[in-house]
Amino acid sequence: MKLRLLSPGMERYTAQMGTVFFEDGVSTTDVSHKDATRIAAVYACEWEDGTNPSVSQFLLDHMNTPAVSVQTTTVATTTPAPVAPVVAPAQTEKVVWNETDLAKIADEKGIAGLREIAEPMGLKGNSIRMLIEAVVKATGGTFEDQGE
Repeated sequence: MKLRLLSPGMERYTAQMGTVFFEDGVSTTDVSHKDATRIAAVYACEWEDGTNPSVSQFLLDHMNTPAVSVQTTTVATTTPAPVAPVVAPAQTEKVVWNETDLAKIADEKGIAGLREIAEPMGLKGNSIRMLIEAVVKATGGTFEDQGE
């Protein structure tokens, strides 16, 4: 659709404005919506059918339009079942772990076997080496001589 300039002094404008060519205040070709809103931000103008292409007019036209919700939100009203506190079993005797013993467990069960030992002590690690070092230090065990 063509665009007509209405601002005082621009009614007879004949030249190029951006990518749009005007002759006697009317565009020579159809104007894209994007270009029309840009021009309407600076100059008063209208489409051939008399509608205003400005963003301000769009906002005014849609000011009382209710928002459409395509999804409903539900809120859970049930209360979760109470969780019984976990009580750690009492350890009657202190176990001292050495590096050699833990290495054997790591060979047999992998990192999962070491985590079974480390988690009750509150120890965590991302590698077998880290877990072995943490457990040995926590229990007062000994390390192999690495020859370093």
